Amino acid sequence: MSNGPILVTGAGGFVCSEIALALHRAGREVVAVDRVFDAATVKRLEGVRRIEGEVVQVLSTQAPRSVGAVIHGAAITAAPDRLGISRATHIRRNTDLLTATLDFAHGAGAKQVLALSSMGVFNPDDTPSPAGRFTEATKPTATCAYCAAKRAGELLTTSATEADFATLNLRLGNIFGPHEAVRQTRQSLCLVQRMLSEARRTGIITLHTPDAMREWSWLPDLADAIAALMSAPLEIVWKGAPVLHAGIPPVVGDLTLARLIADRVLGTTIRLAPPPHALIRPPMGSDYGEAFGSVKWTTMDAALDALIRVEVAG
Repeated sequence: MSNGPILVTGAGGFVCSEIALALHRAGREVVAVDRVFDAATVKRLEGVRRIEGEVVQVLSTQAPRSVGAVIHGAAITAAPDRLGISRATHIRRNTDLLTATLDFAHGAGAKQVLALSSMGVFNPDDTPSPAGRFTEATKPTATCAYCAAKRAGELLTTSATEADFATLNLRLGNIFGPHEAVRQTRQSLCLVQRMLSEARRTGIITLHTPDAMREWSWLPDLADAIAALMSAPLEIVWKGAPVLHAGIPPVVGDLTLARLIADRVLGTTIRLAPPPHALIRPPMGSDYGEAFGSVKWTTMDAALDALIRVEVAG
């Protein structure tokens, strides 16, 4: 475990705000950095130091001069055409965020940098897929602008490793949880929230990929696991593979998910979109059980009930 505060970029967003809170609950000093924090996130992050502004500029002018570790999650996930920018600009902005963070972390004396990557680096037909899951052994080939930036970012992060400066890429898969919201840089909600919204709005869930099987990480579980990872001995986690998958979360089929939501939004009808149906990548797996092997993942049934309770409570 590294001493000193942990700086988290992208901490105004869905995933990294929960990671910042998990670190705070674990007793770590946290510095949360993002371009903007909405009012709801400010309230949730009460007690956590926040710095608001363009991330690259914040790191060079306002961030603490000494940190123990950095978690980098700031990214532009919305497609270039949704933002009115070119693919080249999209890639540059994402890699600028990463390289500025790596440079800052090294200069601030951080011992660890955890860069959040994505299972989006994979195409559905990538190989191998041991036991029907994509593991760290699977070779990624996806080339969309976001995918390319993440693939390049993994190489850049790994290449920045030096003595006393450990780096690790963590690929995240399908995530759901409370407090998810659309932002300019993240313009789509997860499938769980989209199904819930469609069921409430129209009384119908349209399944476009009825045969798909996806892993689903309940965000509070994932955030606590990442907080624990940041306290793990370097020789166990940080001296292993340059890329790690975030465990082996439970797998739920899209049809099963739709039925679970229909059970909770009474009167919902499930409708199958006409074929052909898009091919979806296999679920996430991992060849490295030490990092996330002890996580007791919340089941989809229990998580949906918890999610709806949070929404009802406001």
